[in-house]
Amino acid sequence: MPLTEFELEVLGQVTDDYEAIHTIRGDIARKLARPIPDEEVAAALDSLLRQGLVDSFSVDPSSSQYHRVKAGSVPVNELW
Repeated sequence: MPLTEFELEVLGQVTDDYEAIHTIRGDIARKLARPIPDEEVAAALDSLLRQGLVDSFSVDPSSSQYHRVKAGSVPVNELW
């Protein structure tokens, strides 16, 4: 399935490091010079996850370690 321009923007934001939705949203909002809702970023991430183009992780607050999780197993707004 071809990626949308917004999905490509999100993919570009997550290619080099762990990123949270609020960080991705802020960076893309500055680049595109328009407000970006978290839900738009979450939908793009969900699509990228389901296509196998990105991995998702949750962070353990007690150890600050990241653990890979399957798409759909954790709400996307809690992922890195």
